[in-house]
Order: sequence, then structure tokens, then C-alpha cells
Amino acid sequence: MLKFFRQIRKHLVEQNKVRKYILYAVGETLLVVIGILIALQVNNWNENRKLEKVSDQTLQSLEEEINEARSNLKEIIAFNERISELSRDFLSGELPMDSLEKDPSQIFLLTTYASSTLNFAITEQELSSERTILGRQRLNEKLRISLQDYLRMGDLVDLLSNFWNNEVLPYFIEKKMMVVYNRFLKDEPINIEDIQQIINEDKFVNLVATTNSMNYQFLFFLKKLDKDLEEALVLIREEEND
Repeated sequence: MLKFFRQIRKHLVEQNKVRKYILYAVGETLLVVIGILIALQVNNWNENRKLEKVSDQTLQSLEEEINEARSNLKEIIAFNERISELSRDFLSGELPMDSLEKDPSQIFLLTTYASSTLNFAITEQELSSERTILGRQRLNEKLRISLQDYLRMGDLVDLLSNFWNNEVLPYFIEKKMMVVYNRFLKDEPINIEDIQQIINEDKFVNLVATTNSMNYQFLFFLKKLDKDLEEALVLIREEEND
């Protein structure tokens, strides 16, 4: 092809057809420019196709990660709701003694809580990258909000953990309840007499009340995180169906 063009140029020069030569040279330059632009366009199209493929894979991975997180959240929420309901009944005097006689281990649930470390590795990776999931702004924003919820939830877990270690545990040690508490952890039988000394003690009631208050806030963030993750899943499925 280049040899063909050179022959044409030589022929025009030899015939002293300067005007035609200039027009031809301009035309040849335009052809080269057009060829380069077409090559760039094809290259961009190929790159975009690769990015779309990566993005689709990312969306699938995000969906799996969020579904797993929500599955863990539902278990944590259910357990903490049970604790919250039990402690409300205890504090209001509506926890019947026969219920405690049947299951004295309930008394230790009143000062505990459930938490879990959730995996958001893919979410964090995508939000920290420049691609930001190929510009999906609504999804990016919802994922950022979800991570903020998770961080706030972590702060409350730290508060609950510190309270249990600094207040509840020393109380059980002081009351010589650790042997009984260990039986509770191992799901071994506990007699009502083993926990009778602390049931009506003011300090224990105060510990339950404090735990209940903190657990109420914890449940709020657990449910908010679950709701935000649910909304993120809706956005992911909308993107997958486009």
C-alpha cells in the first residue's frame, strides 16, 4: 500500500502537477489521520468491553459479599432482640420466676450481647479504587453509607466490650459467679439457687439496665446497616439487568 502511494507521488511530481500533488498529499494525510482515529476508537471500545466485563464480575462479587454479610446480620439482630426483650421483661418485673426456675441461664443473657466481624473486603477495595465501580454513583454512595454504618456499629461493640470487661466481669468475680457463668458458657445445667443472690441486687439490676440501653443503640445500627445493604443489593441487581 505504501509503495502504491509513493508511485503516485512520483508520477505527479514528474509531470509537474504541483496542485494535484498538494491535494493528493492532503488526502493521504487525512487517510492516515482517519486510520489512526479508527484504531484508537477500536482500542477504546476493546478497553471499555474489558472494563464492563470486570465491572460485571465485581457486581457479582459485591452481591455475594453483601448477601453473606446480611445473613450474619440477621442472626446477630435476632439474638440481640431476644436479649433486649428479655432484659425489658426483667427490668419491668414481668420476667416470671417460673421462667427463671426452668432456665436460670437466662440471667446471664441479660448482661451480654452478640456481635460479629463482617467481611467487606471487596466493597472497601472498590470504593478505594479510582474506577469506583465504573462510575455507578448511586451504588457507590450507598456502599459508602453502609461502611459508615459498620464503623459506627464497631464503635458500639467496643463500648459494650469495655463495659462488660470493666463492669460486668468484675461484678461476677466479686459475687463468686464465675463458676456458674462458665457453666452457662458451656451450656451446662444451672440451678436457680446458683443465681438467686444476684437477681434482686441493685447493682446487678443497674448493669442490666445499662446493657439494655447500649444494646438498644446497637440494634438501631444493626438494622440500619441491614437496610442500607438491602438497598445496595437492589441497585446492584438493577445494574446487572441493564
